[in-house]
Amino acid sequence: MNYENYEKWLRTQLIPNLPPNSVVVVDNASYHNKQWDLAPSSNTKKADMQNWLTNKGIQYGSTMLKPQLYNMIKANKERFKTFSIDQILAEANHSILRLPPYHPDLNPIEMAWATIKQYVASKNVKWNLQECTKLIKEKVSLMGAQEWEKICKKVKDIEEEYAKSDYVVDLLTEQFIIRADDSSEDDDSDDGYEDDDDDNCDRGSPEPGPSTSKRRCTISCNVGSTNDPCGNFIEGVKPLTDSESE
Repeated sequence: MNYENYEKWLRTQLIPNLPPNSVVVVDNASYHNKQWDLAPSSNTKKADMQNWLTNKGIQYGSTMLKPQLYNMIKANKERFKTFSIDQILAEANHSILRLPPYHPDLNPIEMAWATIKQYVASKNVKWNLQECTKLIKEKVSLMGAQEWEKICKKVKDIEEEYAKSDYVVDLLTEQFIIRADDSSEDDDSDDGYEDDDDDNCDRGSPEPGPSTSKRRCTISCNVGSTNDPCGNFIEGVKPLTDSESE
C-alpha cells in the first residue's frame, strides 16, 4: 500500500459509503501521515520560504538571511502541520482520529484481523495463496455485527484500563526507592556504600556525557507489601506473579 492507492480508495470507496459527520480512526502507517502543504526545508529557495511565512501570517524582516528564515519556519511549522487525508475528509465534512503509536490493541480492526488470521491458520492445509484468499473471504463473511460488537467492547475495556493507569509513570517516579550497590571492584573498599541509605544515588537528572560512576543503581520495590511505597500504588494495575514474570 502507498499513499496514491490509499487516496484513491479513500475517495472512491470509503467516503461515498460513510454516514454524515463520521469519525475515521487510523493508525500511524506512513500513507496515513503524508503531510499537506509541507513546510520548506533548509534546501528550499529563499523566495519559497518567504512565501510560506507570508501565507501563515508570520512576520519576518526583509533583510533576514535564509538561515534566519529557516529558523523561523522550524519554530512555527509544528502548529501548522496537517495531513493530506485529514484535508480530504474535512472537505467531505468528516473528521479523523489517530491512534497512539504502538497501540494496535486500541484498534478493533487489528483484533478482527487477528481472528481472521487464526481462522486461516487453522484451516489452511494446502498452504497456497488461492486457498488462503478463499479462507479470508470465508471468515469475513462469517463475522457479523454480534462478533464486531464484542471486539469493540473489548477495545473499550482496554481503553478504560489505560485511563485508570494514566498517572502510573508519575506515581512510580515519585515513589520508587533507588539504592546504590557496590560494584564488584569495590567489594573490599571501606567506602561503606552498603550501609548508606538512598542518599548515595543521585535522584536528579544526569548530566550530559558518559557516566564515570562505577556503582550500579537498583530499584527496590516489594510490590504488595503494606510498608512498601510501591505496593498497591494504583487501582487496576496488578503486579505480575512469579510465573508471569518468568
